[in-house]
Amino acid sequence: MIIDRIEPIALRIPARGGNVLCLTACRVVTKDGLEGYGECLSLRPPMQRALFATIRDAIAPHYAGKSVDDREALNKAARVRFASFGRAGTVLNALAAVDIALWDIAGKAANKSVSDLLGGAKRTRVPVMASLDKYDDARRTRARVEEALATGVPAVKVHEHRLEVAEESRRAIPMATPYVVDCNNAHTVADIERDEKRWAAMNLLFFEDPLWPPEELLSLPAMPGIAVGMGADLGSTEQMALYTKAPSIGVLQPDVCMLGGLSEAKRTLAMLAAANKTAAPHTPFVGPAALASLHLLAIAEGEGYFATVEADDSMDPYGFGHTRWKPALEVPTGPGLGFDPDPGFLDRYDYAKE
Repeated sequence: MIIDRIEPIALRIPARGGNVLCLTACRVVTKDGLEGYGECLSLRPPMQRALFATIRDAIAPHYAGKSVDDREALNKAARVRFASFGRAGTVLNALAAVDIALWDIAGKAANKSVSDLLGGAKRTRVPVMASLDKYDDARRTRARVEEALATGVPAVKVHEHRLEVAEESRRAIPMATPYVVDCNNAHTVADIERDEKRWAAMNLLFFEDPLWPPEELLSLPAMPGIAVGMGADLGSTEQMALYTKAPSIGVLQPDVCMLGGLSEAKRTLAMLAAANKTAAPHTPFVGPAALASLHLLAIAEGEGYFATVEADDSMDPYGFGHTRWKPALEVPTGPGLGFDPDPGFLDRYDYAKE
């Protein structure tokens, strides 16, 4: 299966509140006509433009004419070739879109799911965690949490750095219900130490990205009652392995896009299992990376949650309901990723065609 062409796809999808979701995907086509789809994490228009160009002008030439069967070796070779541009960030994120698409093709060619190619699914259903937008307002956040709980989701995540907002949300969530607070690196060590008892009192499943710079975590002792989660921004298994040694960190969050694709995510999950660290794949996706993440959750040693971002059925390119808050998602069992995006959806929101 020789790679014939790689086509980046820039989608601008209407989202809640008049916003727009920028989804950067790619289609890989082999010389014998098999197609696969991948995605990288873009979110905003400037990032989307950079990723689109990187796929087209840097990653695609590296892969053109090569065999899909060599995808893991090609992924490593790309990392070495572009290492001078950084070992995390735009280039590796763009690399993920192509790598995921190649796994999709390989599964289709073998009539196997990506889970099977990665070693076999340990579960067929993955519980959903409602992942809220940032509101920075205690009343609005709590109201949205209550709406999320009404859908039957078994866990909730808020993106709030202010302690009083996180506490107000916790009052709406039963203490037995897993709760994650993502601070997006907003605090200093002094901030956390000052309020440590209040954060611990919320009985968090984990406390995500609490500090800037995150390297501070490497020298911090374990915080009583607080399991820190981090790592979604890391670009390799080796980078993540450094953080497995930190006593303050209880959860590592591999992101299939920021890691550069399924080839590296496979290595990372194996490393985390060997290090006896909890893996909580980072899942802020609605496209092919969402499917790839479901397959990673299916093969992981411990059960994790698919954190479904605030989306709705109109933002679902597949039609199987993964953009909707609900108790659980079925892991796709069809060949490759399990689904191809609806061509009409791609055509309707293809920004590059405008």
